[in-house]
Amino acid sequence: MSTATTISVAETIDLLDGPLSSFSAGFQAGLYALWLGSGISRERVVGLDGVLAKLLENLRLRITGADCVHHQALEKILALADLSPPEKAQVNLTQPVACWPIHDELINRLWNKYSKVLGTEVQGQPLDYLLWDILDFPATFAAQKADAEHLAIAMLVLEGVVLDLATANWDGLLEAAMVELGRPNETFRVAVTGGDLHGPPGIGTLYKFHGCANRAIKNEADYRPLLVAREAAITHWAQNQRFTQMREQLRALVARSRTLMIGLSGQDTNIQQLFGANGWVWNSVPVPIVFAAQDLSEGQKSILEGAYQGDYEANREQIRADATLPAFGKPLLLALLLSTLFGKLAALTGLLTSPAVGAVGKQSLAEGLKVLERSAAQAGNANRYDCARTIAALIGRVSDQFLGGQGSTGRRRYMPLSLQPAHLMQQDPAVMLSGRPEAAAALGLIGQGVAANKWSVAVDDPEQPTSGALRLVAPAAQARVFLAASDENINQLVASGAFDEEDGDVVVMCSRKVTPRQQRSPSASWRTGKASPRYVSVSDLLNASPSFDEIQNRFNSEVGL
Repeated sequence: MSTATTISVAETIDLLDGPLSSFSAGFQAGLYALWLGSGISRERVVGLDGVLAKLLENLRLRITGADCVHHQALEKILALADLSPPEKAQVNLTQPVACWPIHDELINRLWNKYSKVLGTEVQGQPLDYLLWDILDFPATFAAQKADAEHLAIAMLVLEGVVLDLATANWDGLLEAAMVELGRPNETFRVAVTGGDLHGPPGIGTLYKFHGCANRAIKNEADYRPLLVAREAAITHWAQNQRFTQMREQLRALVARSRTLMIGLSGQDTNIQQLFGANGWVWNSVPVPIVFAAQDLSEGQKSILEGAYQGDYEANREQIRADATLPAFGKPLLLALLLSTLFGKLAALTGLLTSPAVGAVGKQSLAEGLKVLERSAAQAGNANRYDCARTIAALIGRVSDQFLGGQGSTGRRRYMPLSLQPAHLMQQDPAVMLSGRPEAAAALGLIGQGVAANKWSVAVDDPEQPTSGALRLVAPAAQARVFLAASDENINQLVASGAFDEEDGDVVVMCSRKVTPRQQRSPSASWRTGKASPRYVSVSDLLNASPSFDEIQNRFNSEVGL
């Protein structure tokens, strides 16, 4: 049985489609704010365990004698671990900390005492000396590269389903993800204090309530004092006037939005206090507070107790079960991203007005899209970072091609399917005129072809302009599939080098009417007997067919594999 550590992306999607369907629907509707902790950054910056190990080693390297202030500080930290005499005998200051037999157990015991560790004072030094100097804060937290979690979150923000994010992390990985997606740093409105909210809005608001590494490094005088790590700083955060507006904003966020907490143990008392008496009813649907965890930590249980207060004791087992989502950051966020993207595509097919499609046809298209969603989940599970990057690059490339953009080599900037959740996208009158519902229908028909074993699907390198939306692989042939909003966009695809009029491995799905090929290209290859691209007018296919079965049959025939 899979655990939160071993669960695959596809298995997580099964959870979202099954027992967690109400949560998934609520998330895709934009009902949840993300609360993020160090668990989402563990493989990119020094995680909490790495911070502790680096701190111990850097202190050890600075020891000059038994009376040295660094030795005294190290002894105080070791005392927090409550080592037994045999365990103390495994501490060897002449050897790197990583070589100590007690190393793993030591880090494990200090894990839930990290604020006490970072609050250890070194005689004659500033209170944040361990954090800033011993850990070499600027070097540790600068020039960071986004991981799968951060890329997935950034895409969910751009898709309009996540508007608010609160994080105890100092790192700049979410901001780096936006830059990697081709969006400027200003896409997020980053707030460390209330004053940071006075500027222009961003697509999403990122509340960094324990401080921001980027700003502390660039503006040490103003933002270094706002780094919250020591126990005293955490304890006094609730009374610190510098954070008054931030506390008010976070309390309002808890009250107005449901919470999905990822990689955050909730052990800090200031976080627990924010969730007290927030007005949510424990058995609301979808569930108000969800943790990505195999088993809830004591801090997370405290959050639930404070949130539901009088209802908690009698219902605590059910409350804890409802609040537990057994998938950690990478599989969960990639599953939520795929569910959101394919959910939007299914919503687009719901806008089709052709009588031949009808309710049964729309259901069939939605099922075809689910087939593609599962294929993407299974393909992306082996390397989740590559999966996130491929999703971002593919959507950027396909969106660019669909609108007739430049076909140069390299990654295209991420262009969301819509800036709003699916239910608001469906109310946008411009969507009906965009050609996107027909493009979604084409993808649904491709998915039904996969289900019928007519072909399988693969993805080419989306950084290459000759790659399409998908590659169809049949026993006897393959085809690159391009999506185009109109006939003019087809001309632009050819002009940009996406494909040539004599490429026989190309199928173009055009949302609108397609000019007969010989009219568009007098030197057409049909005169030479060579294979040429196949052009499918999706609107004609939908409107000229008497039934949905006929739509699928004609589609399969026109694809020609």
